[in-house]
Amino acid sequence: MNRIIRMLAAAVLLCGLTGCAKKSTADGITADDLIEQIITYHGCYGEQADDKVNSLLAELKKKDRRQGALWTDIMEYWDYVNTEMPVNPDRLPDGLPDDDTLVIAVLGYALNPDGSMQDELISRLNTALTAAEQYPNAYVLCTGGGTAANNPHVTEGGSMGEWLLAHGIDQNRLIIENKSRTTAENAEYSYEILRRDYPRVRSAAIVSSSYHIAWGSLLFEAVFLRSASEQQAPEIHVISNCACRIENSSFRPDGILRWETGGMLQMIGNDALAAQYYQNFLNMEKPPL
Repeated sequence: MNRIIRMLAAAVLLCGLTGCAKKSTADGITADDLIEQIITYHGCYGEQADDKVNSLLAELKKKDRRQGALWTDIMEYWDYVNTEMPVNPDRLPDGLPDDDTLVIAVLGYALNPDGSMQDELISRLNTALTAAEQYPNAYVLCTGGGTAANNPHVTEGGSMGEWLLAHGIDQNRLIIENKSRTTAENAEYSYEILRRDYPRVRSAAIVSSSYHIAWGSLLFEAVFLRSASEQQAPEIHVISNCACRIENSSFRPDGILRWETGGMLQMIGNDALAAQYYQNFLNMEKPPL
């Protein structure tokens, strides 16, 4: 997570120097303004802000019908991942598509300074290997960029792919995304690759650590929905998950909403505000409810 904070700290400075240009409308409130408010109200107050969020969604629908419908779907999914979504330990459930319309997306984790993989990432890969054996016709997507402080030549995605090859996964099944630095970028770059090179893929199963499943599923579904809507392209949906059982003291269950909100703000391009959620959430000024 330190890599995200370093990157976003620079964005805070840049935003302060250049400002954040938005196209104004007659009433001075843009669709982008409303979307930012929808994210931040939910991020600050959770379900306590439901009435406010629904009011903002209604205003967004009047201003931009497409975006209003899109963000209604995204916000419903955000509620779902934190309330009703089952998290499947160690393996995927039965009954998923058993063909190449399914991709198993393994989310990366920061590499050691020398470029070796940390134990947590290897745990994610072991879980992914089980999932890949359950669904032998699915693609396996490894996503994550260069995070080794002393070894710029290795990437999370590349190292993950090498591990899976060494453990018997056919190279023709592997998809490598090796540019991303955050979970939001994992999803953005993965969507680009899938749409361009794997047009048959229609559904994704997320593999990550247990504390990260809701967060990862949210950002992949939100990015996939948003990208498909903007590009008028076929939708890809997150339909399942499996998790390696890991606790991380940096990401307590009662604080995950904060990290999800930062990722959602990154998704819409507001790195400066995302940095406040990551770095200074307890002391930042929150919108009045």
